[in-house]
Amino acid sequence: MKPAPHSAIVVGGGVAGIAAAVALESAGWNVTLLEARKSLGGRASSFIDPQSGQEIDNCQHVLLGCCTNLLDLYRRLGCLDRIRFEKTIIFRDEQGKRHRLSGARFFPAPTHLSASFLTFGILSLKEKIAYARAMLAMLRLGRSGRAALAEVPFGQWLDEHHQPASLVSKMYDPVLVGALNEDCRKCSAQYAIQVFQDAMLAHAQGYVVGVPTVPLSQLYGEHPCRDTRLGVRVGEICFDGDRAVGVKLSDGEQLHADAVILATNHHAVQKWIPAELAASDERFGFLDQLQSVPILGVHLEFDRPVLTDPHAALITGPLQWLFRKDTEGKMIAGVISASREYVGRSKEECLKEFETQVRAALPEARDAKLIRGVIVIEKRATFAPLPGVDRLRPAQAPPPGGIQNLYLAGDYTRTGWPATMEGAARAGYLAAEAVSARFTAAKHTSPCSFIIPDLSSQWPARLLGLDNLARISTTEKQ
Repeated sequence: MKPAPHSAIVVGGGVAGIAAAVALESAGWNVTLLEARKSLGGRASSFIDPQSGQEIDNCQHVLLGCCTNLLDLYRRLGCLDRIRFEKTIIFRDEQGKRHRLSGARFFPAPTHLSASFLTFGILSLKEKIAYARAMLAMLRLGRSGRAALAEVPFGQWLDEHHQPASLVSKMYDPVLVGALNEDCRKCSAQYAIQVFQDAMLAHAQGYVVGVPTVPLSQLYGEHPCRDTRLGVRVGEICFDGDRAVGVKLSDGEQLHADAVILATNHHAVQKWIPAELAASDERFGFLDQLQSVPILGVHLEFDRPVLTDPHAALITGPLQWLFRKDTEGKMIAGVISASREYVGRSKEECLKEFETQVRAALPEARDAKLIRGVIVIEKRATFAPLPGVDRLRPAQAPPPGGIQNLYLAGDYTRTGWPATMEGAARAGYLAAEAVSARFTAAKHTSPCSFIIPDLSSQWPARLLGLDNLARISTTEKQ
């Protein structure tokens, strides 16, 4: 008689929870995915604006060609055709003039961006030389060498490599503040260099920008697993001694499973774990030391087209990126990462500031009328990728003596990536791998592997010193 499949409960329907659920169900598990909201996506979701009746995103989310696991998840979900990929990054200076960076066809990394960089008008010759020297230093450092810089602020690295302040504001800030959601001088040099290595230096497809063509909730319109329950709140985790055995819903219903995966943010996780159990599990010892950083998203609608390009990276703030949200360019979305100073400010004050900036940056907007504006601030958008932050991040699997059968998924766990949608997808896959490893070990069978490797370094990058990073397994991360 064939044994019954194992069962798992995944709490949280964000990217990490979806990834864990999809991965385990593909391996034959019975998976129940629970989400308190009426739609999936978590922080990468959308809502109906009561003023206009339109569905808009909490904040604009993008992916890059180096996001191998997020792309794999979208393939599994069948929504990859709802992503538009752009091979040209368009910058706008203070006068609204366009400056483009694009990869040359058939050229391997890092030579693919060289021709475009030579004519990149934002930078002076002196700044281009300084930037090229920094990129060469990152190549020679290698992927493995960046780990030695985990405790070093990137600002220190920039100073040591003689990067002028003007170059930092023109190139490093637009790239890193958006990617890491932190001041680029404050963040860990390890993660800052990772962004450049993976996105620009290793592989010619790494920098390509992917933007959803539909509201984020529509990326997950099809339920990722057979038993997906929306609008369901978990009241508590059920334990039997030091083992998690299921969950109790807010309506009193109890669900039991062989494994429980918590794929919510770490603030919710801490509320669910009793103090006496948390004390015996090292994963919960440092969660309260992770610092949260907000992201601001603004949605602006004008009476005429103001942004005909797909996007604009703005050299001067406060808005750092703009994205066209309709075919005409009347509706645009703006983003401010690391937006601490905007928390608590009035909507009217913020909209006035943003409108002024958009009119300056986009000549087409100078005579346009602003019809409406919506501001959304995600106060706990990500953790701050500060030096030494990986010492605070927990593994997905329980340690010896910890809470058995309880697994963690979320971009705050140890993924080898900062807090991005790619990091969340990796967290979900790593949690699924950890669950699989635990329950196949007893049967002496091979555990499932879900993590997709990074893009490999192309030959010029390897020649210059950029090694391929070996895959980090779940057990190595514990």
